[in-house]
Amino acid sequence: MKAGAYDYLTKPLDLDQIELVLARCVRDRSLRRRVKLLTDDGGEPRERLGLVGRDAAMIQVSKMIASVAATRAPVLVRGETGTGKEVVARTIHANSPNADEPFVAVNCTAVPEPLLESELFGHLRGAFTGATNDRKGRFELAGTGTIFLDEIGDVSPAFQAKLLRVLHDGEFYPVGAERSRRTSARVIAATHRPLEVLVREGRFREDLYFRLRVVEIRVPALRERRGDIRPLAEALAARAARDLHKPPPVLVAETIRKLEAYDWPGNVRELENALTRALVLARTPVLSPDTIVVDAGERLAAAGEAVTTDMPLSAAVRAHVERVLAAQGGNKTQAARVLEISRQRLDRILNREDDDGAERNGRRSSS
Repeated sequence: MKAGAYDYLTKPLDLDQIELVLARCVRDRSLRRRVKLLTDDGGEPRERLGLVGRDAAMIQVSKMIASVAATRAPVLVRGETGTGKEVVARTIHANSPNADEPFVAVNCTAVPEPLLESELFGHLRGAFTGATNDRKGRFELAGTGTIFLDEIGDVSPAFQAKLLRVLHDGEFYPVGAERSRRTSARVIAATHRPLEVLVREGRFREDLYFRLRVVEIRVPALRERRGDIRPLAEALAARAARDLHKPPPVLVAETIRKLEAYDWPGNVRELENALTRALVLARTPVLSPDTIVVDAGERLAAAGEAVTTDMPLSAAVRAHVERVLAAQGGNKTQAARVLEISRQRLDRILNREDDDGAERNGRRSSS
């Protein structure tokens, strides 16, 4: 398996098992074709999942992407939190004539309002306290590629006016600059907010709304396309297993039915987190229904059962580390940061179960 084998069969061979493995192989091969290697903002390559969906609503989204990708028109992507709006934006960029140019993503709510102008437009040395060097903003870094402005509905009216100038004239002023600079970056914005309501209430500029909404793509909620839950779950679980260096997972029919019955208020992101948690805690590649924790009641119960008073200290520590790792979506580096330990120590804790098991077996045999 470590050398790259997809799965293994044991003798005597079972024809039903062979058929199941081959079917998973074919599905995985098909899904892998949709996966593209893109680069995170930090420059670290990470495997990203492309659009997965055969529901009529997602087919319409794919058609819209195909139509708009060849143009430079601004796009407004609408949808609930966790539906995959950034995936849509990246897919548009990846299929555009400027796909080799940068894709620069900015979460407008993650940057404090006083710093957002500098983040997007850059600044000159001495423009404000702490500006010790000139710094290029995201618009300049995007070049002729794409800049993705996530959660655009949450920016202030003052910043909206500056953004409108960029969309109207293709010009912006770095903080502290007297001369404007030009940008040729394509703008894709996204929001889960009801912009029409914000416009009526005077909290979002109407002219900016129409500038951003040249083309609108609505990403349906996961509960509106339940037929996509199975292929999505299989693709997300396969990717999470690779990230966690675990064998390819198996989602049994009962597990699929449980996933399809849940409404997923957090959409694809919640589904991914649930599957990642299951893989982190699973002892075998088979994900049975009880390994998938969906609603809040199940999560609280699972957390309460994670550590018991009769557990050895090493097992309790490992259980806590597994919970933190699951909460961080399987990202070991981030989990180690939360736990304030090194990545190497985290790996030792996670791998200690086998050592402890061998030690316990040795004690039993000697006694």
